[in-house]
Amino acid sequence: MRILINALSGIGDALMFTPALALLKKHSPESIIDVVVMFKPVEDLFKNNPHVNKVYFIDFLKQSKLSSLKQTLALRKHKYDVSINVYPSNRREYNLVQYLESAKVKIAHRYNNYSKSNLDFLNNILVNEVKDRHNVIENFELVKAVFPNMQADELGQLEIYLTPADAEFAAKYFGENDLEGKPVIGFHAGSATFKGHINKRWSAIKYASLAKQLTERYNAKVLLFGTEKDVNEMIKTLGGENVIIPETKNLPQSLALMEKCHLFVSNDSALMHMAAGLAIPQVAVFAYTNYKELYPWQNRHIIVRTELDCSPCFFNSPKPVKCIYSGKDEFKCIKLVEVSDVMAACEALIEEIPGNVES
Repeated sequence: MRILINALSGIGDALMFTPALALLKKHSPESIIDVVVMFKPVEDLFKNNPHVNKVYFIDFLKQSKLSSLKQTLALRKHKYDVSINVYPSNRREYNLVQYLESAKVKIAHRYNNYSKSNLDFLNNILVNEVKDRHNVIENFELVKAVFPNMQADELGQLEIYLTPADAEFAAKYFGENDLEGKPVIGFHAGSATFKGHINKRWSAIKYASLAKQLTERYNAKVLLFGTEKDVNEMIKTLGGENVIIPETKNLPQSLALMEKCHLFVSNDSALMHMAAGLAIPQVAVFAYTNYKELYPWQNRHIIVRTELDCSPCFFNSPKPVKCIYSGKDEFKCIKLVEVSDVMAACEALIEEIPGNVES
């Protein structure tokens, strides 16, 4: 069987497909499984995955529509038996791409906020989206449409595969920066910006305050991850000399450094899911997104959020997030999370750090 996976959304969404991908290979080890991506970090995620035969990168966002169309139509020559749109993919463009690839069976979701303009009728099989169901389970339901005998209890962790070269880079970095044997805490204070998701970021000033408390109390080092240079520079400036911004050449190098952290603190972001895939104890700060659907999968974590009648209010849709409040109360779900709340969660997890780490 030839199977094509369309992982055209962000890296966090792609990562949450990996447990289902592993099940596909388990139930059909002879199958050829290829993946289509449109972001380079997603290509990095899949290129070392042993369950994947080939990764096709199509730069839908930057190249001409004609070039993208040619690359998409070129996939037809492989005569795929099945193609799957990774959850969530609630845009008509994703369904159109899957239609043009021309697999015999095309599988996607029927979203709760349904619109005919989504073009989901271009698919053969539609799986109903279920509110409060984790994204990993949503993806499992897609692959179960191919192999009905699969069971959800077979699902494992999110899967990240790093190379020995990545591990060597991280070991060298820790050695050169005197990080070995010390509590090392990773932060990701950023998030995606599309559809207004910059509004789910916890304040950089609060992250800096948290960093200062953690470094002073535990003699910890804080590593700042992500591509949000302005945010990280502010945290470093306000957080003190024990806050470090590592220089890395690519996502795998960053992940190798993350893997050596003893604790990870982040917003609901792709790096939050990567920390889960690397089995790092983590504190996840949530705003208006649904933590029941997005919590760190199969990993030790504490979620910090503000319980409001209106939250969570964001659902999978092409439309940007909107808040029912305005002025200083706009997106107060994230603004009301205090440093003391996150610090308490960090303290609870730090108690579990192995005794061979000096504090």
